[in-house]
Order: sequence, then C-alpha cells, then structure tokens
Amino acid sequence: MVDKTDNLTKVKLLVSIGDNKQDDLLNLLLEDNEARLLSYINQDGNNIATYPTEISWLLREITVRRFNRIGDEGKKSSSESDVSATWSDDDVSDYAVYLNKYRTKKGGNGIARFV
Repeated sequence: MVDKTDNLTKVKLLVSIGDNKQDDLLNLLLEDNEARLLSYINQDGNNIATYPTEISWLLREITVRRFNRIGDEGKKSSSESDVSATWSDDDVSDYAVYLNKYRTKKGGNGIARFV
C-alpha cells in the first residue's frame, strides 16, 4: 500500500523539490486529485472509498501536471520565447483508459424497451 508520505516524497522527487517549504501545497494537490479521481471512478454509482493503490502513479502524475500549471490556471496554453505549453481542460479524462476498469455501472443490463 502506498501511503500519503510516500506519494509526497515521490512527487517532490519528480519536481525536484528538496525541502519542506511546499509540502502543504503538494499535500493539498494530492488530496484534491485523489478526490477528483475517486469522483470519476464512482460516477456510475460505485462506492469506492479509497483510491486503488495500484494506480498511485496516476495520482502522482496528475499532481505533477497541476503543480507545473500553478500560475497558469485557466489558460489553455502559454508560451515564453521558444518554449510553449498546452494543457488539457480535464486532467482526469486524459487517463480514462486506466480508470474505466474501476468503474462499474450499477443498474440494469442497459436495455430499455418502451411499448
């Protein structure tokens, strides 16, 4: 099981942070992103309360994306000199292929007939 401290340590390594000055911000991003991912997984009526640890890499990757976008919130792209960046509107949907296997539709078999 990956704990919150382990995720924080790995995110800090990915963004080259060696001190604790931004730990509160990174922890907030990790919490928010975990909630967003759980919301995506549970949108079809699931009731998964904890994030699947086998895809913790995804939580860290989305956290790094959001961290790198700080200061450019609301923008679709940004450029400076010869460097440009473009961002997606929804980080979670970019990873739907990995998340969809955790979604289970609740209800009938998907057939409706009206007579």
